[in-house]
Amino acid sequence: MIFLDPKSDIAFKKLFGDLTHKNILISFLNSVLERVEGEKIVDVTINDPNNVAETPISKTSIVDVRCTDERNKQYILEMQVITQQDYAARAQYYSALALSRQLASGEQYKKLVPVIFVGILDFKLFKSQYYLSHHLILDNKTYIQELKNFEFHFIELEKFNKDLDNLTTILDKWIYFLKHAVTLQKVPVTFKDPVLQEAFDILAQSNWSKNELEAYDRYLDSIRSYVSQLDTAYDKGKFEGNIEGILKGKMEGKLEIAKQLLDILDIDTIAKKTGLTIQDIEKLNLH
Repeated sequence: MIFLDPKSDIAFKKLFGDLTHKNILISFLNSVLERVEGEKIVDVTINDPNNVAETPISKTSIVDVRCTDERNKQYILEMQVITQQDYAARAQYYSALALSRQLASGEQYKKLVPVIFVGILDFKLFKSQYYLSHHLILDNKTYIQELKNFEFHFIELEKFNKDLDNLTTILDKWIYFLKHAVTLQKVPVTFKDPVLQEAFDILAQSNWSKNELEAYDRYLDSIRSYVSQLDTAYDKGKFEGNIEGILKGKMEGKLEIAKQLLDILDIDTIAKKTGLTIQDIEKLNLH
């Protein structure tokens, strides 16, 4: 059996952004957020149920899923494949935007509900050895969480090194699934949870339509092309023989990619895809 990569754009959306499979999203969020009985999410409303990318260069191909639970808390679940060292800053920026957009003109601040960001990264971001980290705003003396409108949770897949025989929790199995599903030839016998079985069923290549498989292939090709362009830009800077040249080469590569995307993507999406600032992209738009 062949399973497609859950880290890819279209597969990620099929897993976590489909209303008919929202039990998968609920199970994953509860395990990552380490919710105990009485605190678990029991239902979600997926805010963008039609936001399933058909091509890797469409306006709907942002690799995130936004949902609201039964207590009205908002969640941003995002997959980031390409290394982006300022990812933590960007996560805070987009969470702040999500919070600020909750209020219409004249509405009171008490109507704000928490924004909980969950980032799945296919690279290392923090110096810590732990693959899962939770970031809350706490008082530095009492460690009480008085400011509750933001939470940030990051999964760094490169740091997860458990093998099949050492998976003890549902969280372990979800992370193993995200990291290794594409390399497996059958569902592991220890993955008996029906939600995990359903997730594997969604990834089975035999259950994908011809159009979906073509979109999946286009996504993989776009990622390879993107990485190739960045490598070319890096090599150009390296040839110049100094760190300024390397940084210049990287930036030139990102700007060139951004130029190619201006006609088909909005500025916010280009910023997410390239790691450039909105200001950098707006300057390109003026030329």
